[in-house]
Parts: sequence; structure tokens; C-alpha cells
Amino acid sequence: MSSRNKRRGYELEKEVQDFWQSLGVPCQRVLGSGAFKHYSSDLAGDVNLNGLLVECKRRKDGFRELYKWFAQDEADVLVVRADRMPRMYVIPESLMVRFASEMGWFKSTSKEK
Repeated sequence: MSSRNKRRGYELEKEVQDFWQSLGVPCQRVLGSGAFKHYSSDLAGDVNLNGLLVECKRRKDGFRELYKWFAQDEADVLVVRADRMPRMYVIPESLMVRFASEMGWFKSTSKEK
């Protein structure tokens, strides 16, 4: 990888993949981070999280406002919307893990006899 930004992006994608896999959830980085999506829809996005297409973005301080808004009242969910665009729901990883657990995503890692 040539640029530091590409390496940082790869690092985030790998962190996401490793985290969810450690919980037993099917999660896989996408080859080329979506660069080959014109060949197949399976190659779109950055990470496939149990069938969900995940786009990973990492910035040095570009999401400062999001973190401030979450901290404002210790919110669980942040809803954002630009004019003439659909609402987006931003949630912390701990809440995403809870949702995944409640949806039955976790695979048993213990060996049953």
C-alpha cells in the first residue's frame, strides 16, 4: 500500500473484522475495499458483517462533532440528517454488540459433547 491513509483504512477494516470474528460473528474484509465492485456486488464496501455492507472511514479528527454530540447527554443513539438526505443513525460499538447479540448473530465457540 502506497499511502499512509490507505494503511490506516486497512487497519480500521482489519480491527472491525477481527473484533467481530472474535465474538463468533461472520465478518470478512472485502478484497480491495470496494475497488472491484464493478465485477461483483460481493466486492462492494469495506467489510461484510453478517451480510451487512459496512463502509469504514477513519480520520485524525474529522468526526470530532459526532463524539461531542454523543457526550452531550451521554446519548445512546445519534440521528443525523443533511438537508434533502435521509436520516442516519450512528451508534457506539457497545450498542451494536448488544443488537447483534439480541439478533442471534453470535456463534457458540464452546464444543458441545
